[in-house]
Amino acid sequence: MNNLNDDLEKSKKIFLIGIGGAGMSAIAQVLYGMGFEVSGSDIKESHYTNYLKNIGIKIFIGHSKENIKGADIAGYSSAIPDNNVELAAARERKIPVLARSDILAWILNKRKGIAIAGTHGKTTTTSMISLIFRGLGLDPIIMVGGELNELGSNARYGKGEYVIAEADESDGSFLKYNPFISVVTNVEGDHFDFYSDIDEIKNSFAKFISNTSPGGSVIMNGDEPSLRDISRLSDREVVYYGISPENHVYAEDIKFANFTSSYTLVIEGRDSKRKKLNIFLNVPGIHNVKNSLAALAVCYSLNFDMEKAADILRYFTGVRRRFEKRGEKKGVLIFDDYAHHPSEVRATLDAAVKEKKNRIIVVFQPHRYSRLANLKDKFNGCFNESDILVITDVYASGELPIPGITGKTLVDILIDGGFKGRIVYIPGLQEVAEYLELNMKQNDMILLMGAGDVTRVTEELLKY
Repeated sequence: MNNLNDDLEKSKKIFLIGIGGAGMSAIAQVLYGMGFEVSGSDIKESHYTNYLKNIGIKIFIGHSKENIKGADIAGYSSAIPDNNVELAAARERKIPVLARSDILAWILNKRKGIAIAGTHGKTTTTSMISLIFRGLGLDPIIMVGGELNELGSNARYGKGEYVIAEADESDGSFLKYNPFISVVTNVEGDHFDFYSDIDEIKNSFAKFISNTSPGGSVIMNGDEPSLRDISRLSDREVVYYGISPENHVYAEDIKFANFTSSYTLVIEGRDSKRKKLNIFLNVPGIHNVKNSLAALAVCYSLNFDMEKAADILRYFTGVRRRFEKRGEKKGVLIFDDYAHHPSEVRATLDAAVKEKKNRIIVVFQPHRYSRLANLKDKFNGCFNESDILVITDVYASGELPIPGITGKTLVDILIDGGFKGRIVYIPGLQEVAEYLELNMKQNDMILLMGAGDVTRVTEELLKY
């Protein structure tokens, strides 16, 4: 890592290959704020490339070896193949080449890093922490996997001492970080295209918290026994949060109404004095209560003013594609959600059913053949709160098809598992919009779910 540090410290001009991705565009914004001359390329225009262009970053659409001329260093996203012409040109010219995760690690490790990891809840938890830190005037660097409603972006450069970043475990790259505060929201089986089994995943998270820098803290969801087992391997201070009173920071008297949540925050203080605060959230669901507890546990570990932190949190309005209300039509509310793992689907539907007026119509786009192949049986029971369930074909996300794994595979599993509602298999998204237009009724709730392009159905539906 020392050579990488030297390369970045000496560089002035950085070229980012795949700059239009969510992760790489966040890196671009922060590097630009740090004073680097940033440019980059992507295969097509997007709202990310347009945003970067508007703030003064030079963007090339399409890849060419000419694009990289004059760069001191080249960064690339995980989506870029090894035979990319710009990567090849950088290597030919002996320009240092760094993965996105290397650059993120350099930024995070330069200051007091707060890295948020976990199978679910990373983006929302990162966003809540970011809002509190900004509200407290701490001027942090922020890099998150989704777009914060308050920022209108997925990143922010700040001059304060803290860097708040989502730590992605999907390819093990989060082990490059040495955060001052390590947060783990939960650990479940996922990303089996990289990990061999759940034990390997747990071992990876154990290594992640062991990288917490001296004097720092580990923030853990204490309601999960597996996380308590992992946290015992750390010699850093561990702060547990959750619903159970066995945690240092926990919630009681939880209530949900009108797409909001409220609860009493109980803090078991270091001075053995218990403190209680009223918490109000402008987002629904028990999963968001837990996300907010993680954010407040970070504040507790840093000895922040908890009353101020709690007051700031009430202004959190969510993250794009996390139970996001996209519109209303003919008395039907239309929501969009990133849920693609069985636990995420269940959590989102649990939140939705508390706001139910008539029927819940779910459109689910399975994400990646490998994920569906490994987790297909775990989807049983996840959709039980839906009255109508539409399953589309799999969003490949660059993967090759796996024989016998399609959206229809999931339909068959759910029928065999006893799903009681109406279930429909519609492979194409255009046909999904047409089906919804014909079948939705006053006071229905339509909920689009998936990490792919299922969000396009919203635009199609609202066009009619």
